[in-house]
Amino acid sequence: MKKYIQYNAFQNEEVIIAIPALGERKEMFAALASALPEAHVVAIDLPGHNGRLDSDFSFQTFINTIKEIMEHINITKAHFLGNSIGTWIVQKFYTDYPDSVKSLILLDGGYYFIGEYQLDDKAEIQLPIIERLEDLQEAITEEVSNMVNLSTENKEYLSNYFLHNFVEKNNIFYHHSDVRALNDLSKAIEINNYCIENEIPLSVLLLLADDHPDSLLHKKLNGFQERQPNAQVEIIPNSYHFLPLTNPSEVAERIRKEIFH
Repeated sequence: MKKYIQYNAFQNEEVIIAIPALGERKEMFAALASALPEAHVVAIDLPGHNGRLDSDFSFQTFINTIKEIMEHINITKAHFLGNSIGTWIVQKFYTDYPDSVKSLILLDGGYYFIGEYQLDDKAEIQLPIIERLEDLQEAITEEVSNMVNLSTENKEYLSNYFLHNFVEKNNIFYHHSDVRALNDLSKAIEINNYCIENEIPLSVLLLLADDHPDSLLHKKLNGFQERQPNAQVEIIPNSYHFLPLTNPSEVAERIRKEIFH
């Protein structure tokens, strides 16, 4: 499986490097790229995801991989977008390679240091193994049905995407991720503060899902806006944590307005 995929390639000057959420695939950005045809989107799989046979799941190695991919496809500077864990990764990339970054787009993450708010030890992530297609379909249907604010079109799209998160081997369905990668990456953002501490001289756009159970949201946002006073912060209506999947059209419109104006 190739590490990256390109959407709207070669006909656009503006390039977005897109990093998925933990446990998700680069294809989670397909609908966003479709809604943002003026951008050349390069989506890159996390290590140990989507069939990647990596043995090193460190942030630093992945940051170097991103830079190597950019050099391979002759991209010197780009906008960087991440969802969930991807938001911390793009900030780490900026810290290492600031001259390669035009702007930062943070989708429902990256505005606080996770370790500062960890109250309890988290159990290790476990991955499901499902023996029947019917059970997998039922679980996905239930999960998506609970997202009551999604349009019918987005529910269908999300269900199909989630179904392809599982790979069939000998009539058993396995999640595409390497469980070691999930745990290593998750622990890295609990231990290390990858948030940029000083105000940066480029556009920063933070988009939040409107279905937010976080009781500490305002405290975290206040800290973020003190560090990045010029950042634009907006809530995306009818959306959930995986913003590129649950409301790609609204996300595209905010990027168009704030980044490509």
